[in-house]
Amino acid sequence: MSELDKVRGLTSGFAYGVPEKYRLLDDAYEGRGGFEDSTYLIHHPREPIEKYVSRQMMAYYCNYVKPVVDAHVNPIFKTLPRRTYNSNKLFDGFIEDVDGQGTSMNRFMKKAALRSKLHGVEFVVIDNSQIEGTITLADAVSNRIYPYLYLVSPRDVITYNLDKYGNMELIKYRLSYTEVDDNGNISYNTETWTWTKAKWFRSNKDGDSNGINKLGVVPVVPILGARTESDSLLPQSDIYPIARTNLAIFNACSELRERNRNQAFSLLTYPVEEANDYDPEDTQTVGTADMLVYKSTTANRPEYISPAAEPSQMLSDEITWMVQEIYRMANLQVVTGVQTQTSGIAKEWDNQQLFQTIAEFSRNLESVEVRIASIFEKYTSSTLDFAVDYNNSFGITDPTETLNIATQALTLDMGPMFNIQMKQKVARDTLKDLDDQVLAKVVEDVANYKNAGDPTNTDPTVLSYPNK
Repeated sequence: MSELDKVRGLTSGFAYGVPEKYRLLDDAYEGRGGFEDSTYLIHHPREPIEKYVSRQMMAYYCNYVKPVVDAHVNPIFKTLPRRTYNSNKLFDGFIEDVDGQGTSMNRFMKKAALRSKLHGVEFVVIDNSQIEGTITLADAVSNRIYPYLYLVSPRDVITYNLDKYGNMELIKYRLSYTEVDDNGNISYNTETWTWTKAKWFRSNKDGDSNGINKLGVVPVVPILGARTESDSLLPQSDIYPIARTNLAIFNACSELRERNRNQAFSLLTYPVEEANDYDPEDTQTVGTADMLVYKSTTANRPEYISPAAEPSQMLSDEITWMVQEIYRMANLQVVTGVQTQTSGIAKEWDNQQLFQTIAEFSRNLESVEVRIASIFEKYTSSTLDFAVDYNNSFGITDPTETLNIATQALTLDMGPMFNIQMKQKVARDTLKDLDDQVLAKVVEDVANYKNAGDPTNTDPTVLSYPNK
């Protein structure tokens, strides 16, 4: 394929030079695809092909999508979710291995949260192993014969339907996978799944199959990346305009670098008299180590000339503005990225906007886990009384401030439950550097301590760090 054919193929599957939506989102988050091989650089109509190829080789990608997505998800998993349910050995095993590959519920939900925040939605399928005959509980636990989870991207959803109450009554999606035969040959396969409240259908290279869905519900739970007023289960991702802006920054940075590289070097000009027998055409090259000789009838003096700085400044200002817009769209303008002089009240307001967005997403993840547990109950004919609490403290926690508040609050004796919760909060905030499992045991131990519900009877002492 010639270089010109490569350029002509740039827009294959694109819309006005922009790749398919979910492809762009994934590439922008991971810095791969067109950002890695620079095919996302838009070819200028008057740009020679060799210069375009050279510009591709020098391009660099400043990733703003990944830190934005991570900033909305990582705070939720700063501490482990707290789950309570009735004693159930199958569910114990399920929490530790939700997909048959050793992935814990915590790791699975964080991955699902990142993908749903990036894509706008992600679908969790709660499937069950095909069980033939009667098995014992010991066999089910030892051989992991109970429900498992996997994720379906919105790009793979073919169709879905909701009833008048908003409950899913049908979904059809595709799964892609690879198989390796005994000779090491790899085959790429796709199968299609359809779930209804009554039946399931599967179609792949081996043919079609179907069965009865004994649950009475579609075992697929959508995780929405943000609250939306739309009834659609395929909403526009909040990150998509940020990814588009990052694409524009990618192109602007390339154009700025190209201009600076080609035109930013000063050039020495040297006039010679008309009577001088030196021929200016003998000067073959120009640059920082060369000079441009020209005939002059006036008394011009040698001097350096350079291109105007305004076009480069214009591009630089545009890039700065787009970066600011990215963090504004993500409610992160005073948290990271760009530094601005704002009042304490303004910063607190911006933080509240960000924390509210994260808190809504956190509650959404809680409801998803409750729904997963409900479907697990239907698969296993059990009653879990499941509940889960995700972290709801997203700011930077000062252990001293936590201790001050707790010390004073515990003198009020507002009840055993309040006292226990306050002491557990102190443990989580002051011991946050501990291993997650160790911290969970410490928090549990606080609640089980014989005097856990007692107040503090001493006068509160305000702690502070000594001046340095």
